[in-house]
Amino acid sequence: MDKENTAIKKTQEEITESVLKKMWGEKACTRKVSIEGEKKPIEFDIYDGYAKSTNKKGKVYEMEFPMIKAIKQCKDLEDEIIKYIGNGLDAKEISPLHSMITFSTLYIDGVEIDSED
Repeated sequence: MDKENTAIKKTQEEITESVLKKMWGEKACTRKVSIEGEKKPIEFDIYDGYAKSTNKKGKVYEMEFPMIKAIKQCKDLEDEIIKYIGNGLDAKEISPLHSMITFSTLYIDGVEIDSED
């Protein structure tokens, strides 16, 4: 039974990965992110406009943020990222990680977390 469960879980992970690639493109990077209320940083797979992490207990963390193509079409979004990130960031250097840091909305197990809480 354990081998069967392991095979099912692996198949589910592969399906999830292929769906994420279709929706958001290739994974941009994987980074540990500090989340308010969590003791340790959480490792997220970051795509263009979406980031996801599932911990060992099955809790799902997701973030949504503007995609790079939207940022490139809106000077105000570019300017806000450059202002927020600082360090001489140039508009040509903006990445999905920069967008996530500046504009993300966090969901835990599908529930939006209000940054005001």
